[in-house]
Amino acid sequence: MKKTYLLAASYYFYMCWDWRFSALILLITLINYVVGPQIQKAKSQAQKKFWLTLSLASSLGILAYFKYLNFFIESANELLQEFGFTSELPILNIVLPIGISFYTFQSISYSLDIYRERVEPVSSLRDFALFVSFFPQLVAGPIVRSSYFLPQLDNNYENTATSIEDGFALIIRGFIKKIIIADTLALHIVDPAFADPQAYSPLFLLLAIYAYSYQIYMDFSGYTDIARGVAKTLGYELQINFNRPYKAVSISNFWQRWHISMSSFFRDYLYFGLGGSKSGNVYRNLFITFLMIGVWHGAGWNFVIYGFIHASFVCLERWRRENRRRQGIDEQSFKGSRLLLQIFWIFNLVAFSRLFFRGGSLEGAVTYAQSMLQFDNQNTPVSLVGLGILAIAITAHYLPDSWTFSWKKTYSSLPSIVQSILITIITFLLIAFSSGDAPFVYFQF
Repeated sequence: MKKTYLLAASYYFYMCWDWRFSALILLITLINYVVGPQIQKAKSQAQKKFWLTLSLASSLGILAYFKYLNFFIESANELLQEFGFTSELPILNIVLPIGISFYTFQSISYSLDIYRERVEPVSSLRDFALFVSFFPQLVAGPIVRSSYFLPQLDNNYENTATSIEDGFALIIRGFIKKIIIADTLALHIVDPAFADPQAYSPLFLLLAIYAYSYQIYMDFSGYTDIARGVAKTLGYELQINFNRPYKAVSISNFWQRWHISMSSFFRDYLYFGLGGSKSGNVYRNLFITFLMIGVWHGAGWNFVIYGFIHASFVCLERWRRENRRRQGIDEQSFKGSRLLLQIFWIFNLVAFSRLFFRGGSLEGAVTYAQSMLQFDNQNTPVSLVGLGILAIAITAHYLPDSWTFSWKKTYSSLPSIVQSILITIITFLLIAFSSGDAPFVYFQF
């Protein structure tokens, strides 16, 4: 009964946004549930590919319709205008379903894993539907693969006192990240700067770029903590999605630390599917993969450029590694001041590339960049609250893991009554700090 209740709760959770789109999750669920066994039962490789293609084309086709069709229409209109055509293709009134990128990828991971003989088809439609729609991570991840989550449903783990305590600790940490840090950075620095960049000095705009990097990290990793925490209280495990991304020493290393469930999905299913480093041109494979990572985040040329920037640097890093290997030079390592400089350099590359992310459009990103060159503008309205929270965010990110996670052990060792009082106090503080109108950043993807 537990799984039945969770399935009903998951669909109710999604229907609270818009009940009509629950049919969309059900459709994608049924497509992959039906196709999965057909892939396994296929008697030839050609038949297997047919059923897999059917799964991918239908699921990704639905995603493309809702997320990318208007982008294609707008791009076609611009191209037609370049050739002198005056009439335009009509823009469709399409609502982007929340979380569609996440649950679509989860669904197709099932068909792909069956095709690669990593999992067996699941017999229970209820279990598969729960895997696709599990509410803690339904709308913003982490992207859970069938090979990771379906065995948990099959074993039907029971939640324990320890898992509940660990879960509440993660939930508390997630809300602190979101409300105290991410929302405060947005309110005091990021939102004003990006709303009207021409009104502020280059110094304030630079500060906003750095603040946005910590806002989006605390916002997204905070949601992941909440999702993992809620899942733990229910007796299930979701994977870790972040590993101190701003400690990265290369762009490749950054993507090994940032949104791990998504980047590893593209690596395993797209990059390796294209041939990886063993088949075809590795640089072509890398470029396609990172362009798709960019486009996954949104439909717009700004996201294409975002992916292009990261693809270029990842390819450059690989070329330099291969060049060193051919010359018999050991792989480059960083220590001391060189390590700090390399981390700072990579952080700046990531932060400035997000101009195309947060700018809202290609024009918005260009306007922001141009405003950073208006050195006669001295308007720098930096608040102590904003600076203080940014300093806390930076410090928390670079502290050793053993320091930042030791509090969870302390919390778990407290008597239940003390834990309850602590949760109550923190809840009231979070309500007091909450603006009430700041959705999680990755809900839009």
